[in-house]
Amino acid sequence: MLRASVYGNTDPGLIRSNNEDAYIAQSIWDNNHWLLVVIDGLGGYEGGEVAASIAKTTILGAMEKYQDRDCLDAIMQSIADANNAIFYQRENSDNLSDMACVITAAVLDLSKKQLNVAHVGDTRLYLCDINGLVKLTHDHSFVGSLEDDGHITEEDAMKHPRRNLIDRIVGDELKEKDTPRFIEAAVFPVTKGSQYLLCSDGLSDMLTSADIQSVMQRHISAKRKVNQLISSANKRGGKDNITAIVAFISSEQDNINIGLRKSLTQGKKQKTKKKKEKDIRNDNSIYQDDVQNVEHDKGIGRYLWKVFFMLTLLLIIVFLFYLLIYTNL
Repeated sequence: MLRASVYGNTDPGLIRSNNEDAYIAQSIWDNNHWLLVVIDGLGGYEGGEVAASIAKTTILGAMEKYQDRDCLDAIMQSIADANNAIFYQRENSDNLSDMACVITAAVLDLSKKQLNVAHVGDTRLYLCDINGLVKLTHDHSFVGSLEDDGHITEEDAMKHPRRNLIDRIVGDELKEKDTPRFIEAAVFPVTKGSQYLLCSDGLSDMLTSADIQSVMQRHISAKRKVNQLISSANKRGGKDNITAIVAFISSEQDNINIGLRKSLTQGKKQKTKKKKEKDIRNDNSIYQDDVQNVEHDKGIGRYLWKVFFMLTLLLIIVFLFYLLIYTNL
């Protein structure tokens, strides 16, 4: 049976004071299903945050409601629900009329060994395994299309002045889940040892694929990978909000083996500790014996000195007595 180690985090970056990103990284329905979502809000300071918040709340509620649906259908319908919730809110709020967001969402189904993905915009999903790092989603943007088609390099795309022009967004008009040119959907097989990274463009605009792969292939926890990716993006400038989720796929047997190794390691540590304590006790016992022997030797020495003193005193008395008698004669 497959198991997943999942961690997500978000950071405002170094330029912006607010964070228009949001994310979901939690199990849903049961221990075999995980909901992984990265949301990047659009529409200015207030609008982006509101759109991201509406999308997050709507998707969480919808996924609970659609528990009996097929995983891919459920996540696609959830994004459609979020789209329409944002649209209705912007229609009724003059100061939020431009708000929207982009979303990469996935349902990790460990029982079926599948990753069900629904994607809109330029947030991203990567797969990292023994073959390296592969981008599984397409950027729905002018520059993203040029890069995906091989017309420009990744480095050129990262510096392109029109890289933020997005072709598809969530919340601009009423849509159904199967509206043309709306949701990019796919199902990917999940295997032991695979890692998945979902991120906002605040990460992918700062780090190259080689940079990301370097962190993802380190033998560290999902939490440390996420935090190192965010830290690296900030070191490169942190020009946007940065969000990342890492999911590492292992097996139940791996977890058992890890537990056994930990138990064996702890057992060895306990044995070593007990041996050290025993050695210390033995050393203390030897020391006490030595102390007792020394004290015993000191006692004998004092007794002999007393005997020697008494004999010497007796000889002096005898000598004085003899001298006294001899003088009187």
